[in-house]
Amino acid sequence: MPQGRRTVATKGPRQIQLGRTRRGPLGAKWQLLCAAFVASAVLYGAIVGGQIEKIFNATVTGAERAAVAMGFGVKRVVVEGQKNATDYAITTTLGAGPETFMLAFDTDAAKDRLEAVPWIRHARVMRLLPSTLQVEIEERDPYAIWQNKRQTFVVDSEGVVLAPALPQAFPHLPLVVGEGAGKHAAALYQTLEPYKDLRSRMLAALRVGDRRWTLKLRTGTEIMLPDGNIEMALDALQKLERERGVFEQDIAAIDMRLLDRITLRLRETTAASAQDATTPAGVPTSATGTINQPAIHQPNGRT
Repeated sequence: MPQGRRTVATKGPRQIQLGRTRRGPLGAKWQLLCAAFVASAVLYGAIVGGQIEKIFNATVTGAERAAVAMGFGVKRVVVEGQKNATDYAITTTLGAGPETFMLAFDTDAAKDRLEAVPWIRHARVMRLLPSTLQVEIEERDPYAIWQNKRQTFVVDSEGVVLAPALPQAFPHLPLVVGEGAGKHAAALYQTLEPYKDLRSRMLAALRVGDRRWTLKLRTGTEIMLPDGNIEMALDALQKLERERGVFEQDIAAIDMRLLDRITLRLRETTAASAQDATTPAGVPTSATGTINQPAIHQPNGRT
């Protein structure tokens, strides 16, 4: 080689084969642990942040909407046994509509809600797939009109207030007035059942002190019943009416509160002309049925 010249040796391009590096057993386990840790952290964060419930609810809601779109929404409500409860009260209390998924509707909860409606004593709710709810109700029967503190209600035989009402709306129901009158109305009218003539003449029954009754007749006459022994008092009254026709006389009050006498109080306009009038002998008292000679209560005093 001549002196003073330099020779540069070159190498041609070389191909490098890239392949997967081998992992040792320890490295693979470490990566699995890291992945599990990350997944646990994400799950914990979702639970703490309430995201799991939201995700679940969103999934369920989506499925329910899809089912409703396929015809499983509440499209029809059939009610049996309805007489006085309003459609509005039933449908709003039922809480079902076109967007309600039939299979998710809680019929037991709906039953409890319906039985909280005053008119409804018992209820039953059934699903009729795909889109009908059948409601069977047993209503409370209106028994009397109750007036108290300038308010008027219709009540059942147990005294349960069913709804505000005007007496004109239930003309066939008896009228009771005063504190506790609604609760005790059924017992009174069961006692009055054999005395049909008296009942036909009654305008109202007034509860006095929540312990006794005064019967108001259509003529204006008031019959003051005792606290107890009502049947015996009514028997004496019936005898008095049969013998003297007191229901047709101008009498303001028939006082039967005392067990040993019956006192009649005339109206002011007729008291003067009745000074010498007395009830007939032989009228049994409300307590013992013994013979008594009651006197008429005069406007100026009591004898």
